[in-house]
Formats: sequence, structure tokens, C-alpha cells
Amino acid sequence: MSELRVVIAMSGGVDSSVAAALLIEKGYEVIGLTMQLQEKGSGCCSLKDVTDARKVARILNIPHYVVSLKEPFEKDVIDYFISEYKRGRTPNPCAVCNPKIKFGALLEKAKSLGAEFLATGHYAQIKYDSRRQRYILCRGNEKWKDQSYFLARLSQDALSRALFPVGRYSKRRIRKLARHFGLPVAEKKESQEVCFIPDGDVAGFIQKKEGPIFSSGPIKNTEGQVLGEHNGVIGYTIGQRKGLGIATGERRYVTKIDPDSNTVTIGDDDALYHDCFEAVDPHWISVSGAGKSFRAKVKIRYKHEAARAEVIPLSDKKLEVKFKKSQRAITPGQLAVFYHRDRVIGSAWIDRVND
Repeated sequence: MSELRVVIAMSGGVDSSVAAALLIEKGYEVIGLTMQLQEKGSGCCSLKDVTDARKVARILNIPHYVVSLKEPFEKDVIDYFISEYKRGRTPNPCAVCNPKIKFGALLEKAKSLGAEFLATGHYAQIKYDSRRQRYILCRGNEKWKDQSYFLARLSQDALSRALFPVGRYSKRRIRKLARHFGLPVAEKKESQEVCFIPDGDVAGFIQKKEGPIFSSGPIKNTEGQVLGEHNGVIGYTIGQRKGLGIATGERRYVTKIDPDSNTVTIGDDDALYHDCFEAVDPHWISVSGAGKSFRAKVKIRYKHEAARAEVIPLSDKKLEVKFKKSQRAITPGQLAVFYHRDRVIGSAWIDRVND
């Protein structure tokens, strides 16, 4: 292979580190870039992460740079995150960060360095459909690690320039490869929380940014009876059970959040199940559009087991999804991703759950 130049987004974790090593092994000219998304030492790309990425780059003998993307990250991800909570919705920052930041601002930086491709440590795969002349996003080989869900908003241009070197491997194999390559991050643990809120305190993060903008209000049951008081709708999400502050003697879950009336509704587990929702701003990958209804497997959150459904276009900007069986905790603000076997057909943002 001629030495095509590739930028690898290095987070300091094992996946992107092994991705860099695999690219070198295939003969690419590799440049490592680590994104600085917030002030050093806070949340994403902490000082330790940057140090780990730099150590790996030194071992692999590739150039490594830290790139500040704080301004676009604040505008495109954090502002969106806060705005969704204000609307009583549960945002999905990773699904926004990938097209806007990694395959947006960082991809532009990669192009400016003369790179043909931008690689990441995502567990997903890309294929080319010559009949449709489209790049196709596919699941990673290991089902439990597949991250195609978070990449379902990528454009055709982004997919044509994306490389996912670890997508065909298992996590166990990636750690084994890290040891083989002598990388110091082989046993490094994965982050499970929102990357820019490492302590998990969403309400505290938003109040620090915006001030005390959320007021207390009623917690009601599904019959409309007031059971108690909440300290702001920001502290709740659909399906939540812990931290309700209500003693009813039975398990109760958040079933609805209404910021207009400043009300949180709770009910039993059965109240969380619905079979239909509306979604907006569809984005298509394996097809150029959807003019008529089609059947697909649909994921309504990352850890959700994709379920059979009919996807019904209502307009260019809106569609309806009807599940064959009711699904638990369909949540406005989350991303619905449509699959045909291992291929991502497209995605849309969950807007309203139909009763």
C-alpha cells in the first residue's frame, strides 16, 4: 500500500491506541490527534488521557498533537445538551458529537493536514454499495460492543473518509493486541458516564452553566394525584426509579416529564410500555430517502435490543414508528436507529410518544 496519510483520533484509551497500531501495520502514514474539548483536567480528554495518548504515540513513533475544539464543542454539544434538558427531554450527546465534532471539526483539521482519512476506535464497519453508490454503516462484529448506533448521523462524505480499524475485532482481542504492541493502556478501564460530566451530576453541571433556572413542582401519579414535589425536571428521565423521594410502598418510575406545567409523572412499570412514537429530522445512510413505509429493526437507545417495527414517513421531516410489540421507556430526545440485518438504514430523533 502507498503511504496514504491518516489522522487517528486518540482518546488515550485502548481502542483508539490499538486502532493507531493497526493502521501503521497496514502501511498508512499515521498522525495522532487528541481533542481538547474543555478546560484541561475536566471531563473529556483529561490530563491523564492526553498523557496516555502521548505515551502511545511515542511507542508507535508517530507525531501527536493536541487540538483545541472547545468552541465548537460548547456550541454544538453542550448547548444542545442543556437545551434538551430545558425541554424536558433526555439528550444523546455522543450521537451529536460524532457528526459535529469528530467527523465535523476534527475531520476538517485532518483534511488541513493532508490526510485522506480520519480513523477512530469505534466498533463499527463501513462497506460500499456499488449498486446504490453509497457508503454503508454496519454493526461491529462483536454485538455487545457495536457502536454503529452512535454513528448513525454521519454523512456520506464523512463515511467516505472514515476508518474504524477495530470494528471487526472483539474487545478481548483488542486488549490482547494492545499487549502485543506493548501499549501501556492495555488494561485501561472504559468510561461509562457522559464524558464531560465525569461525576454524573447532570443537574449540577447545568446549574453551574446556567444558574438556578429550574424550579420545584409537583410529582403526580398517572391519575393526576399529587404525591410530592420535585426540585426541577432536570433531575429526571423516563424510566428512572431511584431518587424520586416518594414512598408509595410499590416500585414507581418516571413515565412523563412536562416542562410546560413543570410536572413529573410517575407510574408502575406497565405505564412505561408503548408501541408507537413520532420522530423528526430523519437522516438516511443505506438509502437516499424513504418515500414509503418499510419494516426494520429499531433501537431506541444504545443498550436497547433492536425490535421489529414499521417505519412510516409522514413528511420529509417527520415519521412514525410502530413496534410489533410494546417497548419500555421510549424517551423523547433519544435517537431511534433503523437497521436491516447488520446495516444502518438511517435514524431520527424521538419527538413524541403516542399513548
